Order: sequence, then structure tokens, then C-alpha cells
Amino acid sequence: MEPRALPERSPHGRSTSRWRTAAAGIFSTLCLVATLGAADSHTAAPKAAAALPGYDHVIVVVFENKQYGEIIGSSNAPYINQLANAGASLTGMKALTHPSQPNYFNLFSGSTQGITGDGCYTPQSMNAANLGQELTAAGKTFATYNEDLPSEGSTACTNGQYAQKHNPWFAFKNVPLNTGKTWAQFPKSDFTQLPHLSFVVPNQCNDMHSCSVGTGDTWVKNNLDAYAQWAKANNSLLVLTWDEDNYLGSNRIATVFSGAKVKQGTFSSAYNHYDLLRTFEDLFGTTHAGNAASATPVTEVFGDGTPPPGGDLSVANPGAQACKFNQSCTIQITATGGRTPLKYSASGLPFGLSIDTSTGRITGKPWQTGTVQITATATDSTAASAGTTFPLTVNWF
Repeated sequence: MEPRALPERSPHGRSTSRWRTAAAGIFSTLCLVATLGAADSHTAAPKAAAALPGYDHVIVVVFENKQYGEIIGSSNAPYINQLANAGASLTGMKALTHPSQPNYFNLFSGSTQGITGDGCYTPQSMNAANLGQELTAAGKTFATYNEDLPSEGSTACTNGQYAQKHNPWFAFKNVPLNTGKTWAQFPKSDFTQLPHLSFVVPNQCNDMHSCSVGTGDTWVKNNLDAYAQWAKANNSLLVLTWDEDNYLGSNRIATVFSGAKVKQGTFSSAYNHYDLLRTFEDLFGTTHAGNAASATPVTEVFGDGTPPPGGDLSVANPGAQACKFNQSCTIQITATGGRTPLKYSASGLPFGLSIDTSTGRITGKPWQTGTVQITATATDSTAASAGTTFPLTVNWF
């Protein structure tokens, strides 16, 4: 549509060339605004990349099929709880679906890519955007270390305790097969040889799928504690997460950040696998795959390495506790650091027990049997807070 022609002269005899130019400009501007408005009504603009710290190395470990409470606060996972208490723990993290395999695709590509089950997919059959492809395009390095994978780049469906369903990267033809490494290739003697971002996938016993929580906890301690300690002093990050719960809960899963520039504490914002993918993308300044484009990156767990006032506040985990029904019970919660005075609180306490807000001592006679998860929190005078979660079992006798 063209602007209407204007007469060469106004009724007052003045030249109208400047009015013609102005009218055309206004008309073009209105058309542009209308076009943009129409576009906005159909397509949501992607969120801008978040400003996050830069890391030299990030390792992501994916475990299997455990509810949040089976990990955080559980005496069966002492090492993982040690990392959670010293680092950042997400208490509002949820997986997106069931069964396992679609969650891995969500975490890696922002979509299930039509995968609905745990069967073997066709290797190198997909072209969709994904984290591995994005990192490579951004000039970063990417690899995965897969326990019991028979050889580098193998597209085997199974091998021993290895399962292809926990390795979505082999499905994409835009991710080179040689980025799929065996566990023997993990550079445990020189972490500087790690790529910028890597996934570590234990086998189906050590990822807690077919074996106990304790088995997986011991595996990560034996195999990755050296990296976890190194990361703190070498601008690197370790992330532990799960694919899904065990179908008995709300799909709430544990997720722990440990390493340099990580704030200590618990963070209750709601997140899912799309948000976690978006976080990894923004850490390295890549584009965004699938639903990660509109996801919310996990920014609150990061700092500049300088603790804020009260940022050194921490609450010691007392470990698993036991009391007897209708008999006196005492549990001491202890916090260190922060700015005094400290105020204590606790959630999940069974009827009959309460916490002294000034001393952190839980006392009383419980009138409820069974095992519950207690979350104890300390808050200092600057409103900084820290917490820990532990199980309490109340027995009849």
C-alpha cells in the first residue's frame, strides 16, 4: 500500500515536498509497527541470554529414578549431601515426563524429539538443535563419558550395564560420534584436558537405576570427588541431577551445583530440565535449543566468589535421627558463620516436636510414627539463610 499523492502546492501556495516526505515517513513507521505487532501476536520472542559466570570446565552427571527425598537428607547418600550442603541445592527442581529417555532428550535438546519410550533410537538420525551442536558452533568443546560404552563412538544399544537410552547425543547427526567417549577416556589424572562441557553417565548400576542410592553415592565419591575439589580452585563446575523420580511422587528431583563461583545454600525456585539446558547454554554463550529458548536459566546459585554479608552461614546436617513414640526426644541443629543473632526454624516436624528459634534445639514427644524429612533453616541478622534436610524416624518402641 502506497501513501496517497500530495498536491504540489498547498492552498497557501507553499511547496509541499517536505510534507510529502514527512507523511511517507509516518506511513512507513505505522506499517512497521503494525507488522511487528502482528508478529508478536503469533511468536513469543526468545529470552535474552542471562549474564552468568564463565567456566573453564563444566561436568554434568545424570543419575536415575530417585525422588528428591531419597537423595537430599538421606543417610544413604552422605557424599552427595556433603556436596549439597557445601554448595547449592535446588529444592524446586522437577523432571518433565516419564519414562527415562524423553527426559534425557529434553535436557540435551529442549524437546523429546518425539521419543516416548525407552527403546533404542536410530543413531545419527536427527538434525534438531542440541547442546553438543551449539557448543561446537560457538567454538567450545563437548564430550560425553559413558561407563560401559564398548568403544569411542559406539552406537550399541546395550553393553553390559551400558544403555543407549541414557545417551541422547548419539541420535543427532550434527554431533560427531567421536564426542561419545568411554569411561576409560575420562582424564582423571589431568582435568585441564576436559572439554568445556561434558556429561558423565554412570552405568545402570552406578546411576542408581538398578542398584541402591548408596551404590551411586559411593561411585560418585570414588570417581569424581577429586574433580569436585579441583573445580573449586580452578574455575570449574560440577552439576549432579536426575532424569526422573520413581513414579511415586511429583517428579521432584535433586539437583546440586558444586564448584567455583557457587553460592552456598538451598534455592526453592521452580526449575525443570529445559531451565537446566538453558543454564548450560548461557554459561557458554550459545544459541538455545527447542524449549530452552523460553526457559529460565538458573542464575541464583552463582556469585562472583565473594560471599555476601552472612554468606558464610551454614547449617550442619545432623544425619539420620530416630525417636520413640510419646517419649522425650532432642535433636540439636547447629549453624556456623553469618551475623548474629541467628534464628532457627524447621519444617516437616511430626506433631509433638518443636524447635527453639534461638538455640536450634528440637524437643518434645512425637505423636506420629514413620519416617519424615525435616528441613532445618538458620537465618541471620542480614536475612541470609542456610538450611539442611535430614530424615527422622519415629518408632513405636
